[in-house]
Amino acid sequence: MSHEFSENIDAFDLWKSDIGRTLSRFRLWLRRNELFNEDIDSRLFKLQESLKSEYLTLAFVGEFSRGKTELINSLFFADYGQRILPSEAGRTTMCPTELFYDRKEARPYLRLLPIETRLESTTLSEYRDMPSQWTEVPLMTGSAQEMTYALHTITQTKEVSLEEAKNLGFTDDILEKLMGEDNKVEIPAWRHALVSFPHDLLKRGLCILDTPGLNALGSEPELTLKLLPQAQAIVFLLGADTGVTASDMAIWENYIQNLERDNSLGTFAVLNKIDTLWDELSSRKKVDKAVTRMINTTARQLQIETKQVLPVSAQKALVAKVRNDKSMLIRSQITELEHLLSVSLLENKEHIIWESVIKDAKSLVEEATQLLTNKSDQLYVQKGELQSLTGDNKQRITQLVSENERDLKEFEHRLIAIKPSQRLLERQTQILLSVIGARVLSKEVEVTLNELVNSKTTIGLFRHMRQFFIAVKTIMKELTREAELTNKMAVSLYDKFTNDFGMQLLEPKLFPAKRLGRDLEQIIKNSERLNNSIFTTFTEHSLAVKRFFSGTVTDVMSFFKSTRQELISWTQNVIHPLTQQLRMQQKLITDHRNELAELTKSRANLDGKIKGLSRLIDEIEMERQTATELIDSFEAKKPGKEKSNIVRISSAGR
Repeated sequence: MSHEFSENIDAFDLWKSDIGRTLSRFRLWLRRNELFNEDIDSRLFKLQESLKSEYLTLAFVGEFSRGKTELINSLFFADYGQRILPSEAGRTTMCPTELFYDRKEARPYLRLLPIETRLESTTLSEYRDMPSQWTEVPLMTGSAQEMTYALHTITQTKEVSLEEAKNLGFTDDILEKLMGEDNKVEIPAWRHALVSFPHDLLKRGLCILDTPGLNALGSEPELTLKLLPQAQAIVFLLGADTGVTASDMAIWENYIQNLERDNSLGTFAVLNKIDTLWDELSSRKKVDKAVTRMINTTARQLQIETKQVLPVSAQKALVAKVRNDKSMLIRSQITELEHLLSVSLLENKEHIIWESVIKDAKSLVEEATQLLTNKSDQLYVQKGELQSLTGDNKQRITQLVSENERDLKEFEHRLIAIKPSQRLLERQTQILLSVIGARVLSKEVEVTLNELVNSKTTIGLFRHMRQFFIAVKTIMKELTREAELTNKMAVSLYDKFTNDFGMQLLEPKLFPAKRLGRDLEQIIKNSERLNNSIFTTFTEHSLAVKRFFSGTVTDVMSFFKSTRQELISWTQNVIHPLTQQLRMQQKLITDHRNELAELTKSRANLDGKIKGLSRLIDEIEMERQTATELIDSFEAKKPGKEKSNIVRISSAGR
């Protein structure tokens, strides 16, 4: 891998570490200002864990024999002096393969999921938590030759009958190509491969997804619906010798094009094998013109910009790196691809972390800062009262004590008065939870799964899934309707608090029901997007369709489980600023009353109390400045419109 790619990954690590340090500083700041509690500790812990567990996912997609695995070898494993992943001529990557480093187990391994698991409705996600279902092959990373031999296991095949192959989800057009003697067909032995490998970049969070020809290996919809959308960059491999074929276009239109539009992924079409265009009898200029024409044609066919189409020779790049042939390396054009991949990968991940971690952390700091601002305002008032006690004015002290007692009683009265509004909001959130309760959803899922099991035709399966989608959309609409009412209650409660207690709060963070509704629509949309091709492909093989729909049902259930967790968290967090502010206000009033009570006995320490309040106000101002620095630190991580923070960091180091 190029120095620049590694350098940008280093910069990304530093960028994440800086966010982690800022979160730790905020935790200490909260403790110092007596604002720390279990709720906020739980939120900070989740943010920090999310930051640690983030992976950078790079997916390689394309038809058979386009050189996906060879490109991975040349990009990441050339330092071993040979091909680590099997990429000889012919079919090599027989099943989707994930290369990463397992941080939990912290050891190398190769795990293979047997192809026979396609006969079950269990999803790939569920199988990940069933280690006993996988075949594990020892991975000796100390020897490149031993490792290559072990990884070659991924290419294993087996012969089965035509009927068995159909039951496993292989279609007639595929089986024709795989047909051997005695009506036996040769199919992949494995459904999925997980490779935990202590490569430097993998240990730092890079995950590589190597896929077989999506148009040729049977149906594995979870690959399209889950694994590919999780990627921050997708490399779509084409052959420079063939251009965009009909099967290439089918893959692009069915699996990649919509992902690019929906998720703003970094997507690149790589014209591999440009060395097939090299002609010793033609000038370099003439060859370059031919490559340029192919780039323009490819961009027009795929409806993307020409800068997203990159010519490369993965094989020549690998040879050049192994032999340290700089001239060949330049001609392979691999370095430009490395540059664009590193920038795109990290910029997209930067956006994800901003949305999932930094914005929430920034919001926490802003809430806490507002609490300190209100405390400072109250202390200024109390300081002014003490400063008004000039001379021997016992009557004024008595008056202040009386006013303070009245303030405390009025505060307690308002505290009681606001309780019904709080309880009303709490009851409304319980209604929200009941709308998407596990029991309600389990009933819908149970009905759907029973219908899927009992359905005799593919048409029947599609009809039952449409009914399921209608049911969950109805549930989501009800949740959105109730959430709008809940959000109005939250705003009303905050307004009442401000009016009754005379203290400012930030606007309440509303429950994002509409955004969640769009997320559910996207899950359904992605599923329906594959329906036509699946219906055409599997008209006679409802088992594959059942597996696909079972996976979709699981995805919908996971969505609602996540929504419930988000709702529970929101319920706790929306009330938290109010209760924290009320506790602080009550303590300030009570402490001030006690100070005034002491002054009725002796005024000897009046100046000391005024100075003490002044020091406290100054300290709060310093703490507010620290909070502003924390906010600025988070704001500085906001993804730039033109250029990634990470790339700027990396460039600054050169």
